[in-house]
Amino acid sequence: MLERHVIKYLAPGWFAVVMGTGGLANILYQWQKGFQGGYILSLVIALIAVGLYFLVLVPWVIRWFWFFDYVQRDLHHPVASNFFVTMPVATIIVGTNVYTIWSTYLGETMTFIISITAWIIGVIGVTFFSFYTTFRIIRVEESPRPETTNFSWIMAPIANMATLLLGNSVLVLSLSHKPMWSMSILVVNIIMLGIGFFLFIFISAVIFVRLIQHALPPADLTPSFGILLSAVGLAVIAIVDITTSAQYLGILTSIELAYLGAAIIWGFGIWVIGITGLISIHYVRRGGIPFGLGWWAYIFPLAAYTIASQKIASIFLSPLTYGFSAFLTFFLVFLWSFVFLKTMASAFNGKLFLGIPINPSENQRA
Repeated sequence: MLERHVIKYLAPGWFAVVMGTGGLANILYQWQKGFQGGYILSLVIALIAVGLYFLVLVPWVIRWFWFFDYVQRDLHHPVASNFFVTMPVATIIVGTNVYTIWSTYLGETMTFIISITAWIIGVIGVTFFSFYTTFRIIRVEESPRPETTNFSWIMAPIANMATLLLGNSVLVLSLSHKPMWSMSILVVNIIMLGIGFFLFIFISAVIFVRLIQHALPPADLTPSFGILLSAVGLAVIAIVDITTSAQYLGILTSIELAYLGAAIIWGFGIWVIGITGLISIHYVRRGGIPFGLGWWAYIFPLAAYTIASQKIASIFLSPLTYGFSAFLTFFLVFLWSFVFLKTMASAFNGKLFLGIPINPSENQRA
C-alpha cells in the first residue's frame, strides 16, 4: 500500500536538483559578455539553487533523526544508496555559486569563509559516502541483479571529482587569505581527483561488461546513462584547474600538455552524448521513459560537460569549440526548464513523495 509523506519518503537524489540548477547558474554567468540576459538569469537560477538546497536540507536532516529506519532502507537499496552522496556534492555546487556569482556582493573575506566551509563539508561528506557505497558493493553477499547494475554506481567517483569544482577556487582564495594552506588544499584536490578518476575507470568497466552480457536496464533507469557524461566533464575541469593551480604554486612551469590531455578526454564526451541519446530514443520508441527524479541524471552531467566545453573553448580558440559550447548551453537551458517544471508539478501533486511503509516485522528481522 503506497502512502504519501514528504519527509519519510524523501528520496536521497533530491539534491541532484540543486546540483543541476547551480551548475546551470554558473554556466549562464560565464555567458554574460556574449548574452545580455546571462547575468540576470544566472542570479535568478542561483537563488533558486540556494533556496532548494535549504528546502531539501531541512527535511533531509530531520529524516535521519525521526525516520532513520527509512534512511537505513535506502542505504541498503542497490540504486538509492548511490545518491546519498549528492548532498555533499550539492553543498559544493552552492559553494561554487558563492565564489562565481555572489562574491561580488559578499566580499572576498566572506566568500573565502563560506567557500572553504562548503568545501570541507563536501570533502568530508563525499569521503564518507564514497567509502560506504564502494564497500557496500564489495561486501554484498549476493550477486547484484543486472537491472540494478547501472551507471548510478559511478556516483561515488563522480562526487570525488566534483569536489574540485570548488577546491581549486578555494585554493585561489587561500593564496590571499591563508597562503600556508594552499599546498595542503592542492594535495587534497589531487587525492580526490586520483580516487575519483581511477574508481570511475574500475567501476565503469564493470558496468560496460554488464551491458554486453545482459539486456538494457529497465526504462526508468535510462537517465542513469547520462551520469557517464558527468565523469567526462568533471575530469576535464579537474585537469585544467588543478594544473593551473599547480602553476600558481610554482610546481609546474608548463601546462599545455595537460590541456591537450583534457581536450582528448573532452572528445570522448561527444560519443557519450550520442550513445545516451540513442539509448533514450530507443526507450521512447518502446513506450517512453517514466518521469522521476532520475531525470536529473540528464541535467547535472550535461551541466558539467558544458562547463568543461566552456573551458576547452577558452583554451582552443575556434568557432567550432565556441559554437559547440553555445549549443550545449541552449540545449541545457531547454532540458533544465522541462525537467524542473515536471519536477515541481510532481512534487506539488505528491507523486515524488510516495512510498511503501516499513512493516514492523521487517524491523524485528533487521
